Amino acid sequence: MKKVKKWMVLLLAAFSVTGCGSNDGNRNAANNNNSVDKIISEQIEETASQSGDGADYDLTAMSSDMVYATVYQMMTDSDAYIGKTIRMGGLYHAVYYEATEKYYHYCIIQDATACCAQGIEFVWGDGDHVYPDDYPQDYAHIVVQGVFEPYQEDGDSNLYCRLNSATLEVVNP
Repeated sequence: MKKVKKWMVLLLAAFSVTGCGSNDGNRNAANNNNSVDKIISEQIEETASQSGDGADYDLTAMSSDMVYATVYQMMTDSDAYIGKTIRMGGLYHAVYYEATEKYYHYCIIQDATACCAQGIEFVWGDGDHVYPDDYPQDYAHIVVQGVFEPYQEDGDSNLYCRLNSATLEVVNP
């Protein structure tokens, strides 16, 4: 009986090792044609082309997983989004930063399980709106639409991204 068990274990181990290869022996070609980044990019482009509100990328029309993937891609490959009009929905949140003595305004987007969040900074209109008088309460549900742009603060070498000249709408969840 012990010989049968050892034989079965060896047989299963052999199948598990050989089961991952491709039929033509060229694993790199198979992986390059089906990369996750390529599939996500294709789905983002497909959804973007369906927007009827003037946005190049309408995240309000995407599933929660695609929204999260798109925002992640915006942060990791921001050059591809510069100058594009982005529409997104999420929770409003303001943050005061003492070093610049400014409030920064964000649309916070959560993933499907609401465990992880990413925020996109936005500038409402021409930036003349007064906080807190003109802005919604923190964690209000909002939709913003603006032009994606990188920028730097005076005296800071870091590059930041935001939606500039954005519209802001408070919506019911």
